[in-house]
Amino acid sequence: MKEKISDKLGRLTTKENRKLACDVFVILLVSKLFYIFIGCVTNSAFGNNITFAKMFLGGDADWYIKIAENGYSLVESIKAGDGQANWAFFPLFPVLIRWFKYIFFFLNYQQAGILLSSIFTYVTGLYLVKTVRLYKPGRLGYIAVVLLYMGPYTFYLHCVYSETLFMMLIAIFFYYLKKESDKECSYWIPAIAAMLASCTRIVGVILVFPLVVRMYRDSYSGRISIKKFGLFVRDILCTPVRLLQIFICPAGIFVNMLHLYWVSGDAWAFRHVQAAWREDGAGYIGNMIWDFFNNIYAERYWIPLVVIMAIVVYIYMLKKGYYEEVVFAAITLVIPLTGGVMSMCRFIVGSYVIFIGIYDYLADKKDIKLCATALVVIMEAFLIWLWFTAGVNAFTA
Repeated sequence: MKEKISDKLGRLTTKENRKLACDVFVILLVSKLFYIFIGCVTNSAFGNNITFAKMFLGGDADWYIKIAENGYSLVESIKAGDGQANWAFFPLFPVLIRWFKYIFFFLNYQQAGILLSSIFTYVTGLYLVKTVRLYKPGRLGYIAVVLLYMGPYTFYLHCVYSETLFMMLIAIFFYYLKKESDKECSYWIPAIAAMLASCTRIVGVILVFPLVVRMYRDSYSGRISIKKFGLFVRDILCTPVRLLQIFICPAGIFVNMLHLYWVSGDAWAFRHVQAAWREDGAGYIGNMIWDFFNNIYAERYWIPLVVIMAIVVYIYMLKKGYYEEVVFAAITLVIPLTGGVMSMCRFIVGSYVIFIGIYDYLADKKDIKLCATALVVIMEAFLIWLWFTAGVNAFTA
């Protein structure tokens, strides 16, 4: 046991891993300074008077901080007509903020949230580099981290948002799903990461599908054959360990439902309360596509264009063999298309896998790699400016 622990610690402290940790930290630091710089410019140019702390506590961040500090609302504490109860927010992220605050007692809840979110974002970058190196051996993979930290709609990773934790768990999930697929009972880390993700955001439950796809492919040397599906199901049912690994993936959402039943009497409160955040029919995909061709200057109607671009990336990834990643990304894309899609851009970026696909395309294209990276950083600067000047609007929701 001691030898195993010593071996793992030795691998963590290798020169390569130390360099990776240092390089990713520098990129994160630059992205933070970039984010703060845009905030200072908007303050100076437009007189927004956004405080330093408020730069990291915009949008939904205040909800998470209040949950961490005061817990979830009981039914009797909800005022009449106030439909936006905090039941819509999953518990793991605010719970971790609360624990982090207890450990580092000299911090307040806002500081604890900002620091913890930054740690989650940093770990996400580490695993993204390690993942793309598995697919592209010999490549450094740092462009992928630049896209993650400074690409369009990634400003959420600089705020106290659950995306920071959720994307870290997805990054861990896909890294170990790829890295350890040839080992006995190697799915425990992905299964546990999926369970925690399902207690962070509702789409975390979808990670069970890429896990099953990976199990299927590992059983038949990476091949996908419908004819062998029945045999695969029989093998899973006869393998209790694999069955348990599958079942624990969505366990987090059931913990949340049990908790909501206790505080509100409605296990589905997280779903029912969403109506308070939805606008009128403007958010539905059919209306948005129609208005896109009739009023292209309205900011919200560019969302279908972003969706189309994401679909193109996912098709490319499918051709390149990223089957598990595409299964997850496709389901997270399709579900919102059945209803309001005002946060669609945020969902696409928050699914994480799009960064793997974009990097795969750019990795071997020296002529356009730097230009494309510079372009997306400029786009992110524009979105950060909107975030600071207009708050949560149709472009940044």
